[in-house]
Amino acid sequence: MTKKEVAGGLVGGLAGGALVGVVAGVAAGVAAGLTMRYAYDKYVHEEQKEYIHEKIKAIPQKLRRGPSPAKVKVVYPDRQIFAQSMDSPIWVEFDKDIDSSTITKDTVIVTSSESEEPVDGFLDAGNRILMFRPNKPYPVGDAGAKITISLIGTDVGEGAIIDAEGNLLGEDFEYTFQIVK
Repeated sequence: MTKKEVAGGLVGGLAGGALVGVVAGVAAGVAAGLTMRYAYDKYVHEEQKEYIHEKIKAIPQKLRRGPSPAKVKVVYPDRQIFAQSMDSPIWVEFDKDIDSSTITKDTVIVTSSESEEPVDGFLDAGNRILMFRPNKPYPVGDAGAKITISLIGTDVGEGAIIDAEGNLLGEDFEYTFQIVK
């Protein structure tokens, strides 16, 4: 063997070894990349999805679905007041304007725990305030009575209370307070 043949064999062997090394390096890189991608998808990406999901739940209602319906803000008499005049009015304040034409005896129902029949009375509604005054004293027993005002906010039966933008209240509202003689 000549020097030239030995040198050619050596160069060919080195080139072949380098090629095998490159292929092995590429294979190792692909395996490492796949492992990193799997770890990212399994741990980091899942945590981010949960984090983003929690953030989306925290977006205020009015930003998510357009205008929100009116809600009851305050009711008087409050539950802390027990001794009332037997014909005391009930005041309901909403957080936004309501359509006063939807305030009817079918959408505002007042009952007493001492009677099976709804309490008959006068309804008056402004932009944000609803007032109910009984025509005669509430039915009250010796131990008093629970007076309940129910506001129909779902479109069942004879209609529902609607806000000035045309939105149903979305749910029925019920408020009970105690009166004593």
